[in-house]
Amino acid sequence: MKTSFITASFITAMALSSAANALVINPENNGTALANTILGSGISISNVNYSGADGASGTFTGGNSAGLAIDKGIVLSTGQATNAIGPNTTNGAGTDNGAAGYAPLTDISGFTTFNASILKFDFEFNGGTGGDLFFNFVFGSEEYLEWVNSSYNDVFGFFVDGVNVALTPGSGDPITINTINTSQNSGLFVDNTTGIYNTQMDGFTKSLQITLKGLSAGLHTMEFAIADAGDAVLDSWIFIEAKSFADTPVGVPEPSSLTLLGLMLAALGWSRRKAAK
Repeated sequence: MKTSFITASFITAMALSSAANALVINPENNGTALANTILGSGISISNVNYSGADGASGTFTGGNSAGLAIDKGIVLSTGQATNAIGPNTTNGAGTDNGAAGYAPLTDISGFTTFNASILKFDFEFNGGTGGDLFFNFVFGSEEYLEWVNSSYNDVFGFFVDGVNVALTPGSGDPITINTINTSQNSGLFVDNTTGIYNTQMDGFTKSLQITLKGLSAGLHTMEFAIADAGDAVLDSWIFIEAKSFADTPVGVPEPSSLTLLGLMLAALGWSRRKAAK
């Protein structure tokens, strides 16, 4: 049986004014460099490919200073990765970088997609056995909160063997600005419309952990993908924690943190599907 869990961390760092502690994003479009940044214990990767515009992806440090509860890792965006750097001085930060949309994300959002940024690779567990997969992430957007429940529903997906596992607890809906905000799954959301946190993003999720239990031995495919939906104007981002893509959890929340269970991959019609090489 394969089971997916999402864990929400309630430990959110307060924004710091010191430039030495600010969020720093360094553009990087080398897929191997990006994948190696998030690679942790017990897993090997191969056949790495990144697709996206120059400047749409990168590595970051100082995430805690922006309230992300993930201090370093990689970022994929729908415009320019560096547009996430604070302070929050405008309601309309965004770059149309000219990249194409992505059909799997179009299917999720129900709207035409633009400016897709996609990191894809194969992975397998070391030792020739199956195992459990964990990784931590934050999703943020300039679409908050003005465009919640509109057609401008920026979207991302984490596809394991072709199945999106970035889903809200309970309902199992794909995570977008329409499914995590002040009225939907509000316990997972951080509102930054007043600029409390030192990031340009008007809102972002709390640190979330994906857990996939009981993956089989052999090669699996992994895709991290994000795109604008409805138009190519405002930017969105996914931040993935360094060394958290592993066979053991990294940064396990305190016992007081909310644990959300019940995303059964079998209930999603899971079938192990290999992407065409």
